[in-house]
Formats: sequence, structure tokens, C-alpha cells
Amino acid sequence: MERLKRPLAILCLILMGILIVGAVVLALIGTERSARLLMADLFCLIVIPVAFYGYQMLMNVMKKKNPEEEKKD
Repeated sequence: MERLKRPLAILCLILMGILIVGAVVLALIGTERSARLLMADLFCLIVIPVAFYGYQMLMNVMKKKNPEEEKKD
């Protein structure tokens, strides 16, 4: 489980960077369609870090419930 944390964190950072650049571009375009896409982009900017944080919390709980797996590694 520890091996998954770092690649997922890097993936999350890359995705967040893409979403931020997309939000800036969509805000500068200023059409009605881009406004809708901007709202979807901003929603994803909130949901993705929350989902990643929830995943980390779930992994910590799973790790505490299975101490035998920790001894094997």
C-alpha cells in the first residue's frame, strides 16, 4: 500500500496542474459554453483532492486493522 501513495500523489498533482491551466484558459475564453466547462473544472478541482485524501484515510485505517501484513513486509 505504501508503494501506491507516491505514484498516486504525483498523478494527482499532474491532474491538478492540468485542471488549473484549463480553468485559466476557460476563464479567459468567456463564452457561455466555456462557463459551464469552467464550473465542471472547478468542481473537479475540489473533488479530486478530497477523493485522494479519503483514499489515504482509508489506507491508514486498513493498515491499522491488518498488523500481520506489516510484519510480512
